[in-house]
Amino acid sequence: MNELVYGVWEGKVIDPANGGATLLSQIEKLGELEPGNPIRALMGWDGFLLFAEPRGQGGGEGVDLVDMARAYMAMTQGEACGKCVPGRMGTRVAADILARIADGRGEEGDIRTLRNVGELVRAGSMCELCHTSMNGVLAMLDHYEDVFRQAIADGGAGSARRPRRRYHTKVTAPCIEACPERLDIPRYIENIKAGRYTESLSVIHEKNPLASVCGRVCVRFCEFACRRGKLDDPINIKHLKRFVSDVEQDAAVKKVAPVAAIAADAKRVAVIGAGPAGVTAAYHLLRRGYAVVIFEALDEPGGMAAVGIPDYRLPREVLRSEVEVIRQMGAAIHYEQRLGRDFTLQSLRADGFEAIFVAIGAQGTSSLRVPGEELKPAGYYPGIDFLRRVNRAEPFEVGKVAVVVGGGNVAMDCARSSLRLGVEQVHLVYRRTRNEMPADKVEVHDAEEEGVVYHFLSNPTRLVIEDGRVAGVECIRMALGEPDASGRRSPAPVPGSEFVIPCDMVIPAIGQKVDTSCLDQEGAPGVSKWGTLAADADTLVTDQPDIFAGGDCVSGPATLIEAMAAGFRVSRSIDQYFREGRVSLSEDERMSRVYRALSTVEEEDPDRLGGAHRIDLPMRAVPERIQDFDEVESGLSPEDALLEADRCLRCYRIFLVATER
Repeated sequence: MNELVYGVWEGKVIDPANGGATLLSQIEKLGELEPGNPIRALMGWDGFLLFAEPRGQGGGEGVDLVDMARAYMAMTQGEACGKCVPGRMGTRVAADILARIADGRGEEGDIRTLRNVGELVRAGSMCELCHTSMNGVLAMLDHYEDVFRQAIADGGAGSARRPRRRYHTKVTAPCIEACPERLDIPRYIENIKAGRYTESLSVIHEKNPLASVCGRVCVRFCEFACRRGKLDDPINIKHLKRFVSDVEQDAAVKKVAPVAAIAADAKRVAVIGAGPAGVTAAYHLLRRGYAVVIFEALDEPGGMAAVGIPDYRLPREVLRSEVEVIRQMGAAIHYEQRLGRDFTLQSLRADGFEAIFVAIGAQGTSSLRVPGEELKPAGYYPGIDFLRRVNRAEPFEVGKVAVVVGGGNVAMDCARSSLRLGVEQVHLVYRRTRNEMPADKVEVHDAEEEGVVYHFLSNPTRLVIEDGRVAGVECIRMALGEPDASGRRSPAPVPGSEFVIPCDMVIPAIGQKVDTSCLDQEGAPGVSKWGTLAADADTLVTDQPDIFAGGDCVSGPATLIEAMAAGFRVSRSIDQYFREGRVSLSEDERMSRVYRALSTVEEEDPDRLGGAHRIDLPMRAVPERIQDFDEVESGLSPEDALLEADRCLRCYRIFLVATER
């Protein structure tokens, strides 16, 4: 374990030697940035932490605070956008002063100037990057001014230039780190603000090939981390992505060229599944110059995004157009090819594929496990099967009253789709409270607005069946018990509280399962105790070194953006496997772990004026939108997109880590 020597973070002194509380226990637990390379110091947007004595104190080489501050300000100055004088000029002056001190050319007045400039930058900068950029330097001057003065004195005495050390650095933001793909959100928003739509989409496409899709159905982890929400409302990040991708998508489809030509002898990768994980992996592997062939069980791309999300949320042509870009880049896509039926892992190896990515999703439905379900009565439709029938326009009998069971987005989609099919009443049964529903809060609100009736703290106990058909659902009231070790309160039935909801349709949407029967073959990867494919959590390599797995088939049912992030990580792992014969955690991910440890300390609210509330998308009126499956939201106008982009505080966080080697 790393032991903290001294630090200042968010204005709080951390001095274990004098009884100061260690606020950053997660950093101490982290210990090493990589195996065998301990963290010695770090400097960031809110202070500094030392795990070794400063140079010149405690004996030995120590941590060179002057060089670390120099490197930090040089990096900050390079990231400053230059749109305000305090940020543009102040960071440059500070960087020049620190470089001069480190070079042995410091002057007596430099410390005073550095303090004055730091206060000016902190008070007058327009964005959060520069607003916080001097905190670490000023904290060092407050607590180790003698080290900087000694450096100036050494320079005056003719001491040599201090050696330039190498540091691990990262530029990120709360919204970036909340995004599973770590998309540079402030940068693409800044381009929208400047009217540079092509550049904005290019930033998105560095990580995300399905920008229009995510701009419609992403669950917005980034918005929940947005610091603008501490002032008024989070930035409408999701719909800004939709705006720029919709504006630029036609051009992207019509004029696309491979980033790198695929050589005739390029290594071949098989991707099993054309869902979000598989498509994202294929996109990034193509960009790296590999030959990619996708095998998809359905007759169209998208996986559950295509057959599990209704058109009123995600029009099918939007998904198809973005996958078309990937096909034009050079990916071969073979439809109606199912693993275990039409090909095997061994046959792919025999065909010359040197790496395989299994991204088969989780398309099985969990059962209610209540009496009557085993009879499969008429009117009983498992949620995933129900949505597949709806999205593929397959004929089936629709009743007048439906009961949907579940609290996730699939349950919301089933309930809202039922209304659009002409069901007169839709009831949704969930065993916990509204606050604990895992579904997107927007979906919960929109479903209720459209007429879905919620029954919270209720759970089905049996199906009521008459003449082989669903006639109702018996439920029981639930009560939340005491919190368990994780803090979650488990529901328990209330004896004698049974009640019946008459209906002629029941749609359970309580979870999805992975069908691993297709992997019952020689040379297949192992399966976890949860019934998912077993893969390393960091690299997604399986126990077969040439087979990787990711997305819902590994994580279990998750979100579209999390599946895409898995595809991105797999592309990196496969590339490293080909180049080095092994896979390991990336430097970027290691630095993100340091960021997450730093972020366990609660940040102060932004020192900015609020009051500029977010602009949301206009929606079709309820009586109109429940009549069909047309998209319910229209996009932002260019004027509204500009106003919304202008609300971004540009909360970049720069941090630097010094390690033993």
